Amino acid sequence: MVKRRTPGGVGLALAVTTAVVVVLAGAAVPAVDRIGEGRAPGDGTVTVRVVDEVDADGRYDYPLETGLRGVRITLTDDRGTVLTRTTNRFGHALFAPAASRLRGGRYRVQVYNPDPADLQPAVAGLGSGADVIRGNVGFVDVSGNRNTIYTTGFWEPGEYCQENPDLVSCSLAKGDVRGEQGLTRFPSDFGATWPGPRPARLTDNTEQRAVFGIGVDRTGNKYLGTSVKRHTEYGPRGAVNAIYRYNDGTDKVSPFVTLPGTLTRHDSTNNYLNDNRIYRRVGREGLGDVDVSGDGRTLYAVNLNDSKLYRVPIHGTGDSVRPGTLSSYTVPKPNGCEGQWHPYGIGVRGKRVLVGGVCGAENTTVRVPYGDPSKLSAHVYEFKWGAFDEIFRHRLDYPRGCAYRPTSGSPCGVPSTAGGTLSAMWEAWNERVPTIFEPGGRRFASAPQPILSNLEIADDGDLILGYRDRFADMQGNATYAYNSTTSLMRAIAAGDVLRACKQHGGGYALERNGSCGPLNGALPGNGLGPGGGEFHNDLTVLSDAQQHQVTQGGMVLQPHRKRLWSTVYDPFNRHPFEQGVRRRAAETGSIDGGIRLQPTSLSSAGLFGKANGLADLEMVCDQAPVQIGNRVWFDTDGNGVQDPSEPPISRVKVTLDPTSSGPNLVTYTDADGEYSFGTEDGLKPNTTYKATFGFSGVDPDTLPGRTSLSSLRWTVKEARSNRAIDSDVDTHGRTTVYVGDPGHVNHTVDAGLTKSIRLTLLKLDEKTGKPLAGAVFELWQDTDRVPGLQRYGRKKDRFVHRCATSGTGRCAFGSLPVGAYYLVETGVPEGYVPPKQSVFGPYVLTPRNASHADGLRVELVNKRGDRARARSAMR
Repeated sequence: MVKRRTPGGVGLALAVTTAVVVVLAGAAVPAVDRIGEGRAPGDGTVTVRVVDEVDADGRYDYPLETGLRGVRITLTDDRGTVLTRTTNRFGHALFAPAASRLRGGRYRVQVYNPDPADLQPAVAGLGSGADVIRGNVGFVDVSGNRNTIYTTGFWEPGEYCQENPDLVSCSLAKGDVRGEQGLTRFPSDFGATWPGPRPARLTDNTEQRAVFGIGVDRTGNKYLGTSVKRHTEYGPRGAVNAIYRYNDGTDKVSPFVTLPGTLTRHDSTNNYLNDNRIYRRVGREGLGDVDVSGDGRTLYAVNLNDSKLYRVPIHGTGDSVRPGTLSSYTVPKPNGCEGQWHPYGIGVRGKRVLVGGVCGAENTTVRVPYGDPSKLSAHVYEFKWGAFDEIFRHRLDYPRGCAYRPTSGSPCGVPSTAGGTLSAMWEAWNERVPTIFEPGGRRFASAPQPILSNLEIADDGDLILGYRDRFADMQGNATYAYNSTTSLMRAIAAGDVLRACKQHGGGYALERNGSCGPLNGALPGNGLGPGGGEFHNDLTVLSDAQQHQVTQGGMVLQPHRKRLWSTVYDPFNRHPFEQGVRRRAAETGSIDGGIRLQPTSLSSAGLFGKANGLADLEMVCDQAPVQIGNRVWFDTDGNGVQDPSEPPISRVKVTLDPTSSGPNLVTYTDADGEYSFGTEDGLKPNTTYKATFGFSGVDPDTLPGRTSLSSLRWTVKEARSNRAIDSDVDTHGRTTVYVGDPGHVNHTVDAGLTKSIRLTLLKLDEKTGKPLAGAVFELWQDTDRVPGLQRYGRKKDRFVHRCATSGTGRCAFGSLPVGAYYLVETGVPEGYVPPKQSVFGPYVLTPRNASHADGLRVELVNKRGDRARARSAMR
């Protein structure tokens, strides 16, 4: 005795119902691949390769793109048998169905995002080659001992940058100077030939004046933080911690936000040649580094007045951006810190935010004016969830050579001594006036004091530390020494670039003798760096001198492409008195290019000669592209799930219509049933589209089972819980798709076609078997997943249609989706008694039992003048 569900969910034996139900099979169902047929021993292997996509071109580019380790992957057959693997350190996972419980030869691959908070599916290409990056769900056929490689991946949109982005920096000038360049933009792929390409001037030096930190978003804005630099006046807002914004579209500089703190005013008398009251305030007032998160929604800045990190939300895009409510976080003074704590630099990669600074050892300058360098220390914190965690510290008394070393008569030797004339050795933060090197009227001087001005996170997790020389912001070129009106001095900057290598057991170790972990740097054994060598080459050779530490603390790393740029003076050998940028190979430290941004001179006080004449350095990256797609397939069993052996459908037209302004986008599915829309096709981020799928152009001869176009319909929507393998369209082939922020990728907008199914009711007289006209029925689809028919309330099932039986006793319901249905008899023919139980079903309709002729046929009978009785039979 078979039991059925009743409206109340109570089992009811059909033998005691009052109506007879006869279910008839339609015409013969065409043969399809039977689940479980095929033997795994005939299968080849499946290698799934999961990569970290970099350039968003839909292709696997080795060695630029590397494998992702620890990613979970499943291989599923038609029966639902699942094999699971995890990628190795190369990003590979090998499946051998022949040695497993899998059957059938055709399988579904599903790759699971290992870090949904940070990673998006990779931008995919179309096609099936091993180097084509596919969606995270795909299908493979390894029957007949065929081996296949399926490549897919993930990416972090906040790290995206085109292969050769432009760079921006800002030139600095004395307070009374007009008409010199300020913010400049220039290509990053310059060569090694002097002077390099001509930079494009974006602003005049007076439009923003003294700045250091530069942050760039991807919608045309450059954010510039006010700096306290001797001889250089503040920007339009005056002696406040203003962050200015330059917009590409308007070509103008305007204030963006002002952080707390009042700055010491400059002394403009004598054309800023003295400006003595600023001398002690350098590095103690103003803003340090400024940076923008990869998604462009947050600006970070270090305020030197209160030693806090400020987080400023950025609302809007382009010239319409505005700041949100500020929040600030005190950067803690490290344990054992000698002297005062000076946070300054910021590093942002993806969602990681680092802040760095130095302990200035000012308390050691009582005995000697340059202090005790062994007490200097640098510290790096990671900022997360509003708190700081110290991840690295190192001493700053390593050997550094000379800021300037003439080929003859040099007062500086190697190794050099802290406090010595022209020495590059770091000194404690101090306000002394160093000894001037007189020969030839050059009047050079150095007193290097460390500012940890920039931080970068390398691909392997190493830290790259950029140091700016504080003294080179305290003293100009051919300007008066502190508290003097007669002694002109020319500062020689002596910054640095260091690497700290990530350790397997945790923590970091500073480079040693030009090496960092497995990496070998540019200048081992030269006596000018930690452990006796330098990882990064920051040496310039002139015709009559060497300069051992020419960097100025501005620095930017291009993720994955292993290129590092930094601001320097004299970027080319034998070309003195220039301000510019060098490019280094990030994993060897060797120089592979340079560019002159601005010529200076020995005699001019208007620019900064060999002192700090440039601000920070940043890349100008495009917005990360967006993409949606994926597949249209023939749902053989009509269950709304993409089973491995169900075939793709080509030539389906897919149209995207933006709900806001903009043109429609149109494409067609390929031989794999796949389609995609991307940025290059006009797809826009943060936009809602109405998607429509049309199959009028499909060749029915490519579909199984003599299927005609008129017999096709869209399969059940959002079947089961796995949104990656279902169908997303309604019965009209429509759905709504939202494209999120730049970098958003969605490869789950799928659509399944199946054969249209029907249910035909035949109403008969119980005794005579003659057809009865005038019986009224409602058809309901079981949609609420609650046992029994629910006709009322918030969780009611879906009402489909109402019909009355014709003179032949027939009532047909066509173009139905796969599912379970109930018939409800609401009216009986004249002279017949209503059945005691008026709800019949559920009837499960599938393409196998309901796609041909009458589809699923149900016979119901009534008794004249007595209770109707029901009986059920199936043939």
